[in-house]
Amino acid sequence: MRVALATCAALPELTPDDRLLLAELRRRGTDCRPAVWDDDTVEWAAFDAVVVRSAWDYHLRAEAFLDWASMVQAAAVTLWNPAALLRANAHKSYLRSLQAAGVPVLPTRWVDRGARVDLAALLDEETWPEVVLKPAVSASAHRTVRLTRAEAEGPAGRQALQDLLATGDVLVQPYAAEIGEQGEWSFVFLGARYSHAVLKRPAAGDYRVQEEWGGSAVALPPPIGLLEQARRIADRIPPPWLYARVDGIDRAGTLVLMELELIEPHLFLAEDPQAPGRLADAVLAAR
Repeated sequence: MRVALATCAALPELTPDDRLLLAELRRRGTDCRPAVWDDDTVEWAAFDAVVVRSAWDYHLRAEAFLDWASMVQAAAVTLWNPAALLRANAHKSYLRSLQAAGVPVLPTRWVDRGARVDLAALLDEETWPEVVLKPAVSASAHRTVRLTRAEAEGPAGRQALQDLLATGDVLVQPYAAEIGEQGEWSFVFLGARYSHAVLKRPAAGDYRVQEEWGGSAVALPPPIGLLEQARRIADRIPPPWLYARVDGIDRAGTLVLMELELIEPHLFLAEDPQAPGRLADAVLAAR
């Protein structure tokens, strides 16, 4: 079996975490190698399966990435996750669908590209003392901005929103204080089954939990109630799928969803010694 682990040009040899999967697949006798998703010299049809992993630049060229995914799948190559799922997950509007289905989601005001919005008035309507602005197509907190009420009514806040709206739709959300106080949970599902969980925390004085911004993560047994809620969210993912990450905060025992990551999430394989093997087995079983 020939397997490609799709990555980006900035990480041609994958992340250290994804190299654990590479090693496990090779240990099982698989011809496995990293391949840059937008490298025109790669013959994708020569692979039996392509697993999207360190493609951490997809949001910068989202349509090109999604076209690539469709092309791979059209070549009769098994793609994980499938192209339709990648497309559905690329724009954060999927959160609206989950919320409409009864999943607790962080309150959000959706602003369409090019719209004119009085950010200070919006905060007054919602009685939010602080907000976070997020592009609807983004990853790793790219172009995410946190603003206080005073900043939102000033020129810097207005410019921040205007800059984001010039290139795409925007989410305006209240700052979730739980992230700084408790951290954000990530529940990792491999082979469409729960594998492990980590608690992510931002660096002192920051609000972003990603490693790129100084955040940290530690593997912990999650509260059983939160885990069951994460399972119910994962159960809503249309099959087939290989991996998922459910991110949320604990708000008085309720898992409030921040993101459902189905494209290229960091799976924290290094945090659980059995996780790389679980994912490798799932790749081979799902071919």
